[in-house]
Amino acid sequence: MDLKEDTIWKKIQQKDIGTFERYYKEYYKSFFVMACKYLKNPTLAEEIINDVFMKIWEDGDKIAIEMSLKSYIYKAIINRSINALNKNKREYQNQTEVSLIPDESYELRQIEENELKIRLYAAIDQLPDQCKKVFEMSRFDELKQQEIADKLGISIKTVKNHITIALKQISKSVERYLLLFILIFGDFLH
Repeated sequence: MDLKEDTIWKKIQQKDIGTFERYYKEYYKSFFVMACKYLKNPTLAEEIINDVFMKIWEDGDKIAIEMSLKSYIYKAIINRSINALNKNKREYQNQTEVSLIPDESYELRQIEENELKIRLYAAIDQLPDQCKKVFEMSRFDELKQQEIADKLGISIKTVKNHITIALKQISKSVERYLLLFILIFGDFLH
């Protein structure tokens, strides 16, 4: 943790409400955008962010943060998002009879896809910076490998290596969901 964040964290642990509120207001939007990207539910995203901040406020003196405060909060939001999706999935499955009607089957698939997307985006966030940039340009911006190489001033072989590394790391992170990953994002693998 850098010196500025360390100072902020110590003040929050000492229940400095002003520091806590300033930090919350400064980063809320970026946390909210990230949570919404995963959950596709602004109300749930807001609830999760507020829960994470309340936990930090209430239990700050018991929490040991070994990374940056911002990274800790991002990770906490991702974990709570996964837990919320799992809870929704379990509740849905408990309410559903053995034979699913098509609409219910579709809703269950949506929940599973959202859970996979959270894991996928979390895995992408863990990639080294250059590797992440190349992967996102390839998969999300839909640029050709030569275009990426030209924009970043690197060789096409380096672009291919970054994409290969990214796909391997992402597949390890979503191993349990790999079949669903291939079904949903199979068109990205070309």
